[in-house]
Amino acid sequence: MENSQQPQAEDRKKRVQRLKKMIILSIVIGIVVPWIACAVLFVYAWHLGDAVQGMDRRLEEMTKLLSQQSGQLDALWKERGEEAAAQKALNEELLRRLEALEEKETEAQAAQEEPEVREHLHKVYLTFDDGPSIYTNEILDILKQYDVKATFFVLGKESEADQEAMRRIVEEGHSLGMHSYTHQYDQIYASREAFAEDFQKIRDYLFQVTGVESNIYRFPGGSSNSVSNVDVHVFIDYLKEQNVTYYDWNVASGDAAKVSLSAETILENATRGLEKNETSVILFHDAASRRTTVDALPMVIERIQGMENTVLLPITDDSEPVQHVKAQD
Repeated sequence: MENSQQPQAEDRKKRVQRLKKMIILSIVIGIVVPWIACAVLFVYAWHLGDAVQGMDRRLEEMTKLLSQQSGQLDALWKERGEEAAAQKALNEELLRRLEALEEKETEAQAAQEEPEVREHLHKVYLTFDDGPSIYTNEILDILKQYDVKATFFVLGKESEADQEAMRRIVEEGHSLGMHSYTHQYDQIYASREAFAEDFQKIRDYLFQVTGVESNIYRFPGGSSNSVSNVDVHVFIDYLKEQNVTYYDWNVASGDAAKVSLSAETILENATRGLEKNETSVILFHDAASRRTTVDALPMVIERIQGMENTVLLPITDDSEPVQHVKAQD
């Protein structure tokens, strides 16, 4: 009996020992493996953090680079936009000059084709003194609208706007005349030398601004003015020496009156009895205080254009001068 129980006891002992080993192994595995896993995860997280930081740095660098490139692109577009605007302005200016040139050529052809017809027409010249002014461009717009050429006797005004107006007068086929540089009677008419100095100054200035050497002149106050203490023939002789023709007027719009006239009154003054003249030179003023002159101009043009055998022209070398005081032989 004892011999049969002894093997059984040993088997249980062995099973218990195996069970203990399994329990110990399980405990060891349960403790060690999580620690190893934690360590592995820690190492992985550490490397991942470095990678994320590296990516952040690269992302920041890329953002800065993109920002710089965006700024450069904006500057490039702005530059290209300015270049395009400048080119557009240049193209428009060239087109305007080409149109003016074509218009002049058309007029020249018409003048050559119809010399005899024009010779028998009543010639009317619209003339504007004292400009340029704030109204010059508006006057030019009206003349362009009605396809009419006029004559501007200008002063030596030096602002950029005034210079641009002078250039436009020439480019659009109007005649550019001299009306003295200063319009200061006491200075201009003080002596022959003073008159010559003022004359050369305005002539040189207009050439510098427009490239045109003007050869027509209107005396401030007209050749019949009562302001000059020097005989006006002294000045007339000087102009003759310079191959310059002076022009007065035989029709006055009255727009130089101290009291501003209405547009309707200017219209009547500028057109009343006009058909009695063979040649009519109408005096207007292009000045900041002459708003009603601008208002009257369309009505004046329409009335004259409605007259039979009448043509509106700019003063040229072929124009018959109207002069209050004639030159002495």
